[in-house]
Amino acid sequence: MSLENYPKVATELPGPKSIEIFNRQDQVFYAQMHSGSTSPFIVDFKDADGLIHDMDGNTFANHMSAWGAAPYGPFPPEVRQAQIDAWDRYGMEISCFLQSPPVVELAERLVALAPKNITRVAPTVTGTEAVEGSIKLARECTGRPMILAFLGQYHGESTYLAASTSTELPGSPTGNAQYTPGLVFAPYPSSYRAPFTSGAGPHDDTVVIDYIESWLLRHQVEPTQIAAVLIEPIAGELGVYAPSQAFWDGLNRLREEHGWLLICDEIQSGMGRSGPVWAGDLWGLEPDMLLTGKGLAAGGQAMAAILGTDKVMADSHVYTTGTYVWEPAGVAAALAGLDLLDDAMRNALELEEIGREILAPLVSKYEQVGDVRQYGAWAAVEFVQDTVSQAPNRQAQHAFSQAALMRGVFAISSPEKWVYRMQPALTMQPELFRWSCEQMVEAAAEVLSD
Repeated sequence: MSLENYPKVATELPGPKSIEIFNRQDQVFYAQMHSGSTSPFIVDFKDADGLIHDMDGNTFANHMSAWGAAPYGPFPPEVRQAQIDAWDRYGMEISCFLQSPPVVELAERLVALAPKNITRVAPTVTGTEAVEGSIKLARECTGRPMILAFLGQYHGESTYLAASTSTELPGSPTGNAQYTPGLVFAPYPSSYRAPFTSGAGPHDDTVVIDYIESWLLRHQVEPTQIAAVLIEPIAGELGVYAPSQAFWDGLNRLREEHGWLLICDEIQSGMGRSGPVWAGDLWGLEPDMLLTGKGLAAGGQAMAAILGTDKVMADSHVYTTGTYVWEPAGVAAALAGLDLLDDAMRNALELEEIGREILAPLVSKYEQVGDVRQYGAWAAVEFVQDTVSQAPNRQAQHAFSQAALMRGVFAISSPEKWVYRMQPALTMQPELFRWSCEQMVEAAAEVLSD
């Protein structure tokens, strides 16, 4: 990409043409469709370099990549052609009743990519359905009713799963969590914001294991009633947090002692997003079920799956499929995406090195930057009032995101949050990612005090 083609913002945001469409949108959509100041433009088109062009002629580097569902950019030609060819050959079909060879091939390839104990696949359409199905499978396999989950994770938007979803925003459990049976919670483990601690870290996240063992299992639920542990190896919506190896060692000890299944929700963190194929590979995890989606679609049709062991799935009567599950065209697109995965993971690791080089020094330079985390093509900048108290700083995050946006860097942000996230395509050109990080450094210099 030549320098003259790099992102440029030439108008106020939103520009006049975008404002016109926003006004039309406000008349027909419900409130959640308008993302307000965090996405203050209407898309005109995307180009082969992965840039977003808005209706007013502004361009942005895309660090959202369909929130991870377009891991190879907007127009991977191999994925597009495979999908068209399969559509022309098979049309639309209910694959759980009438199968075609690509459907079986995709299942075989997913098993080959999974940890060695994984042998089976249950197709679903969305990540939400994959999580719902895994809970049904865990209860069927163990005969136990309860699921141990972690506060701050994101598992989908069904009525039931809203109870297991609680990002860092206050009020998210209202009307959901306290009214839904079958779930118990522990705090999500991390060394930066570990529970039962205050002030500057890093902290020991194994306090979560202590809490589960000494309090939750003693005062809230008997361990023999827990069917499975549901956990994101990296909690994206919470702020790209990840537990330590010591935490995983403690959790595996509890699993073995009490006969719990382990469900790793890798819908965001898997398929190369975090560096390896699965984020759990960073800690040598061998889950009983592994959930995949988003990146599995490779930018094609909606695609998700539950991967599991023979013990859990070989003789199961749980139904996870439906009308749109693993459409042949979507399956062909996913297969083409898997062919691109190795090169994409190498590129993601290069993006990780760039991010650590350019963004990590912000922590030592600015009191308001508490932490910078990056795993593969997945980065987070956490803003605080000061590094001693680590109190969240929503105002600094929002000001930073707006300054970056005016420089042509579009990422995942919200005025209510204090963590700014980047989730570019795994194939983003390293020079464009480097340029984006440099713009973020300039944005920090504009809005933060030394």
